[in-house]
Amino acid sequence: MISKKLFDPRYGTNIELGMRVMIKEENSEKLELIPCYVEEIISNDAIVENGVKVVCKHAIKTDGPLCTGRVKYIGTESNFMNSWELISDLEKRLRDLIVAELSQDDLNWWENIIDEQIRNGVNDKIIKGKEERERLQIPEYPEIQELFFKNLLEIIISKGPWKKYFEKVFFDKNSILVKLTELSPYRNLPAHGKEITSHIEKKIQVYYDDIIYLLENYQRKEQ
Repeated sequence: MISKKLFDPRYGTNIELGMRVMIKEENSEKLELIPCYVEEIISNDAIVENGVKVVCKHAIKTDGPLCTGRVKYIGTESNFMNSWELISDLEKRLRDLIVAELSQDDLNWWENIIDEQIRNGVNDKIIKGKEERERLQIPEYPEIQELFFKNLLEIIISKGPWKKYFEKVFFDKNSILVKLTELSPYRNLPAHGKEITSHIEKKIQVYYDDIIYLLENYQRKEQ
């Protein structure tokens, strides 16, 4: 390791240990960027303007191997994903969190922990869509994949699950309630061809960052 921080001329700021970045993995043909936290700074060459070279711990696959590559963005996916992609990514991360937390104590968590009204809503949705899924050859998905965005919020803030599983992740129930309540209607705007204003776009980016940092800080602490 050559230093605990290194100046990145593209951003006019230092890349530092522990910083959340998006990197292009070294010697990989994949175009996707990897979200990660800087573990080591190894740049000592003349092409630092192409991105400081770092070793990182994956932000999502926290139990996976370290990644080596050049920093392409400082911060989160909100640097380059559009509003629809950000909400979809957040939705997936919240589903994964719910499954990971609730399944720790009870493998039959869907029946034993999820509120009956939510489960009934999912069952009705599955029954109503059965013929169309068969016609279009759409496979069956786990119940968690059939939840609406608002259901994810309902599960997270419900009394039992909140105190036992989610307060340690998000800390402030009122804050996560406000953010997810506002994001829920935004999710459907692009699907209906409605324009997303710059004000809404900025709010989605800020809320996404706030929630992702809380989620990842918890997951990193648990490792």
